[in-house]
Amino acid sequence: MGVPEPVVVKPGLFRYPVPVGEAPALLACRCRTCGQTFFPRREVCPDCFDTGALEATTLSGRGVIHASTVVRIPAPVGIPAPYAYGYVDLEPAAVRLFALFTGAEPTSFAPGQEVELLIGPIRVDAQGREVIGHMFRPAGRGTDR
Repeated sequence: MGVPEPVVVKPGLFRYPVPVGEAPALLACRCRTCGQTFFPRREVCPDCFDTGALEATTLSGRGVIHASTVVRIPAPVGIPAPYAYGYVDLEPAAVRLFALFTGAEPTSFAPGQEVELLIGPIRVDAQGREVIGHMFRPAGRGTDR
């Protein structure tokens, strides 16, 4: 019996697997009417309510931590403690998103720190499959995943 195929946490958030030679990117949309960018993608612009003006775009994988915290109890979905998460501001899109942090001690993540996008396993589900999600690690930590 082989290793079960991984599953993405939610389809449409990012490309998986990440194409060879490309950096990971989040799938977003931009409104042609008001210029706002949104992640995850929307059907209607929540700023100007235009229903036909959203176009697909991708978001850069680099940002700055806006806020972070450390959780010291296991997550109900199977993320072992301690783990860090928070909000990341992605530039130049001016998008703030919620994400897990990885690649360093959970207590080391702080506002103002530069981070980069990583696509990879965040937990294992009840069927033994890796659940693939987006997270951020300290900038400059390598190019894996």
